[in-house]
Amino acid sequence: MTANQYKKQKTEKPERPSGFGRYIAGMLDGSLISGNTNLHAMRFILFLFALALFFIFNTYYAERKTREAEQLRHEMTELRIRYIQTRSDYMFLTKQSEMVRRLSNQGFIEPVEPPRQIIASEKKTTWDRFLGWFD
Repeated sequence: MTANQYKKQKTEKPERPSGFGRYIAGMLDGSLISGNTNLHAMRFILFLFALALFFIFNTYYAERKTREAEQLRHEMTELRIRYIQTRSDYMFLTKQSEMVRRLSNQGFIEPVEPPRQIIASEKKTTWDRFLGWFD
């Protein structure tokens, strides 16, 4: 019989995830930053950086457009108020009584008799009117 021999046990390494999970695991355990990085990991980090910059830019752009829209809405309200006030002033100034009051100091007076209708006694054709100019 043979003597018992010491058998070396295999040390099992923990399974490392593959693909995308490897990058995430590398970020979580710190090996991605500590120097055990490769080109693929740097591409992924640059992609995340570019994506973050895009989201930040998009947020600032949306906020700026919202502020501009609010400013235009406020300006529209002011212009609408100004339009209504101007129209009201115009309607007041064109009333007959207001016109008479404003023009009385310049010598204009309000007529007391109503206007009369002028009726032509005979009908003239266009040719007769044309020849009538030379009379």
